[in-house]
Amino acid sequence: MCDLPPHLKINYSRDFSLTIQLSHVDDYAVASPQYSFDVFCQILHPTGHFAYTGRDIGFDPHVFHCFAGQLDAIRKGKAKVAELREAGDMIIFSVEIRGRDTRASVRIREYQPDGDLTVLSAGFHVDYDLFVNALWRSAVEFCRELAKLEPK
Repeated sequence: MCDLPPHLKINYSRDFSLTIQLSHVDDYAVASPQYSFDVFCQILHPTGHFAYTGRDIGFDPHVFHCFAGQLDAIRKGKAKVAELREAGDMIIFSVEIRGRDTRASVRIREYQPDGDLTVLSAGFHVDYDLFVNALWRSAVEFCRELAKLEPK
């Protein structure tokens, strides 16, 4: 049996999917371990799709715990926004409650070798139960899997 590395798969909409999968952990004797993730995003539009693949993207595992906590606060009616941000804010995924409407959005930025910036940005109306309740459960499980890898 082949076990996949820990991953957070956000595919609760027919319009887009986002997967963040652990690629490796560099453990340093004198500093905190560095976690690297592969990111895959696909956004459908009326005439096709946009796709993004990023390798060895740095996320601090703490941001996933914060994101799960923010989703839990939304579930309990104590917050209206949950954001998952890569260390340099180059990748931002968010869920926002606006009255009876639930929106998810993704913004991905990449610098090109000549200094220009490429930006992929999209927002979607989504189902509350799937994007708050189901995503919260997935985020909590992802955090548990990452915690198993933390140095003791």
